[in-house]
Amino acid sequence: MYGRTLREPAGKRSKCQANPLPTGSKGSTGIPLQDFMDKGDLCYLYDTVYIGKSSSILHEVSRSRLSNSDIGFLCRYACEYYLRWGPEETIQRLSRAVLRIMKLDNLVEDMAVPPEISPPEKKIYLYFLMYQEYFKKYPKELFVTAIYQSVLKGHRKEVPRCFFSGGYGAEQNARICLMYALQTIGGCHTARDCARLMTSRQTVPFLKKAKLYHVMERRYKSPELYLRDALVMVGMLDLGELIQIPEKIHSGKGVENERYL
Repeated sequence: MYGRTLREPAGKRSKCQANPLPTGSKGSTGIPLQDFMDKGDLCYLYDTVYIGKSSSILHEVSRSRLSNSDIGFLCRYACEYYLRWGPEETIQRLSRAVLRIMKLDNLVEDMAVPPEISPPEKKIYLYFLMYQEYFKKYPKELFVTAIYQSVLKGHRKEVPRCFFSGGYGAEQNARICLMYALQTIGGCHTARDCARLMTSRQTVPFLKKAKLYHVMERRYKSPELYLRDALVMVGMLDLGELIQIPEKIHSGKGVENERYL
């Protein structure tokens, strides 16, 4: 299934034939998921590292030959074959310490993520790479809103570092959280409701209650620009049942066509 059979380390039989990952696919976020190496080769290389015949996979193969999908496969292989963990146990127990013990920490730490993935999402992105058959797309919106909900409910003191600051991924986080807050805190049901709230005297109190005021100050010149970017993002991304706001169609008299959130 994974190509040619390689000589395996003495006393260890590779389980590369079990639970294959999809190859050559692309997520809905445009993330390429191609594999660069044969899966049998990857398993053999990891086995030699795990039993101590080599200190690191990167001593056996150059980093440029390993795709992110290959790294996800290696992490899954290590968890399933050596730790006997399924997906649920892996998500609950996988940590930096475990990755270090399994001699995978350098691969994961050096893995470059796509621009739409903010630094706090890297672990979720790794799970996505490990279990691609369970995800139709990278679950960015669910992860972002789950973190944001935990802050609003007081379960977390603040969002993780770099969640709202940084590049394109952090910008998306800020927009997703604003749309969520407009619905759950602002009681907005249409794009017109959102615009009305974000241009009223209640804008600042709303943003402070939603813990987004400083985000707006840092990233945007005004609440209106913040809202505009969020509406554009929603029109561009399919967020499923979480948010459904189409583009507003403007005329000289304002919004003529509008559907509900």
